[in-house]
Amino acid sequence: MKKWRSLILAFCLLLSFALPVNAEKSDWSDKAYDFSKVQRVLIYDVNVDAVSKLADDLEIKLIQEEYLKTASKPKYRMLRPDKAEQLSPGAPNLAADLYVTTELLQWNDGYYIRPEYTSWETRTEKREKKHRDGSTTTETYTVNVPVFHPAQTIYTSTVRVRFKVYDSKTGNCVMERDERRERDDSRHGQQGIFGRISKSFFDDLGTKLKLEEE
Repeated sequence: MKKWRSLILAFCLLLSFALPVNAEKSDWSDKAYDFSKVQRVLIYDVNVDAVSKLADDLEIKLIQEEYLKTASKPKYRMLRPDKAEQLSPGAPNLAADLYVTTELLQWNDGYYIRPEYTSWETRTEKREKKHRDGSTTTETYTVNVPVFHPAQTIYTSTVRVRFKVYDSKTGNCVMERDERRERDDSRHGQQGIFGRISKSFFDDLGTKLKLEEE
């Protein structure tokens, strides 16, 4: 079962690199915060309550698995809520230097109409040329021709995720990202989009911690 889920995720991620993606991203971080002290980060599960369409338990499990995989990449000690509760009973956040909450805000299929248009395209043609001695040769030449494209329905897959990073001692938010991606010519392609959004965030968080250390 685990191998099957991994294959599904790999296939979705492969498709996400091949199709057009529109992205909107808002970033913020506290420039005065000292990230160099961070050693432990508490990672909570993705909150999917805002997305009513996620009724499939398998889909939710795949989301959580991909999320935890990307969250484990940076050079910190990752804690989960159960372990944090053991280390700091009643106040699990204090078991780490930072804690991360993530909310899935959008996960849906949609569409838009691409209007009709005409484009000019170059075509290659061939013709025979007769010479005075009666022989013939074939010539290749190019010509520009108008090509009509009718209106087309473009199906889309959309995912929006909000990440928040808090200092465990003060409870203050020190980093935040809200990212929305929409992929054209796609239906039910949200798994791959989510994986890329999650990977991008934790890669950037890991880079930030590394830069602060240097």
